[in-house]
Amino acid sequence: MAKSEIRPERLLLATQVWSPYQYQENGAMKGLGIVKLKCILKVMKQPYQITMTDWDRSQILTEVGELHGLFLASKNDTRDKYAEYSAPLMNQTWSWFSLSDAIDTKSPQFKKEVPVTALFGSNKWLWLQKQGYRVEKKPRRATVLIELLLSGEVGAVLANDVVMENAINQLGISHRAITKTMVNETPLGVYFSKKFTRKYPLFINEFNQAVVACEGQ
Repeated sequence: MAKSEIRPERLLLATQVWSPYQYQENGAMKGLGIVKLKCILKVMKQPYQITMTDWDRSQILTEVGELHGLFLASKNDTRDKYAEYSAPLMNQTWSWFSLSDAIDTKSPQFKKEVPVTALFGSNKWLWLQKQGYRVEKKPRRATVLIELLLSGEVGAVLANDVVMENAINQLGISHRAITKTMVNETPLGVYFSKKFTRKYPLFINEFNQAVVACEGQ
């Protein structure tokens, strides 16, 4: 089988601005996720193109097969219907962030009475909805999560530790002002459209092998 039949000429991936994992600076894409992905695709000698757009649009473009995949994503049942998940590229920690250490995030009252949110369209936002929390906002940037907390519009936000720490630093807020309660750890990987994996059935295995070669990057 010729290489062109087992690999696309150019891999088309979508992502979102999600600092410090992926972001644009002076016209260049940077971040932890970008560095890891570039290493993997260099090992594979695979040409690629990355489109940075809204997260919900990234998922739609992957679902309809316009793009080959999306990153960095955590696994969920909705994405599993239209895409296949790669080996994890890195882990993320989910935590509750609030302005008061008196909030008991595990209490039934918290779930029933306290308005909460997460980045709109993220696995965390969908999880909150599914678990029956009072999700009342649809923020698209981590800095907005903090602004909603500071204004009292929500009592707590569920977010990625690294992303929130980056946003707190961006806004110049004291870390002492915000209480953090760890929820769990989940992997982050790449979702490849099933339309793509049917056409290139060997690709995801090769990709996963290259992930191992880039551990520590």
